Amino acid sequence: MHRPTKSLLICLFLTLCNGLSVGCRWMDDHKFLQHSETLMNVLNIMGGEFTTDSVDVPFPEDLYEQAEYLPTDDTIWFILQTLDKIAELFDGELNSVWDEKKVEIFLNVLTSQSDGLQSCVRAQKKNSKNLQMYFKRLNNHVLKRMAYSAHAWELVRKEVRTHLRRLVLLGSATENRI
Repeated sequence: MHRPTKSLLICLFLTLCNGLSVGCRWMDDHKFLQHSETLMNVLNIMGGEFTTDSVDVPFPEDLYEQAEYLPTDDTIWFILQTLDKIAELFDGELNSVWDEKKVEIFLNVLTSQSDGLQSCVRAQKKNSKNLQMYFKRLNNHVLKRMAYSAHAWELVRKEVRTHLRRLVLLGSATENRI
């Protein structure tokens, strides 16, 4: 009888383990929550009081509800996509609405958060078209339509705050599954 070689057993073991969730150090070490708290703090001090006005683009609550029930890897991918779309919004014409240093800190923490979460995703997944359309509408119907005014940016800042809050809830639930 032929016995499997040691290298064959190692290959088999690695193949089996590849399909299992091996955890995510970024989430395990609570870096996601720490960075999320920093993002919220910087967002809060970037502008004045948050406006009571709202945007005419419905918040994608249904996408967040769906993301709660996705496999962990897919939920993290959704969080990652959302952070990337927020970064793209802030890549627009800010016209010195806020202190540039605060915006730079916000974007640096956002990038760090995305990089950390990227290490948790085993393979790139398909982007959510509905999420992309939502952020496109937010850009077109708020920022562009209002000529990138300070008020338009304050509306977007308020909307981003809602996203960050929902992402913390989603991330916390995901941490518990890892």
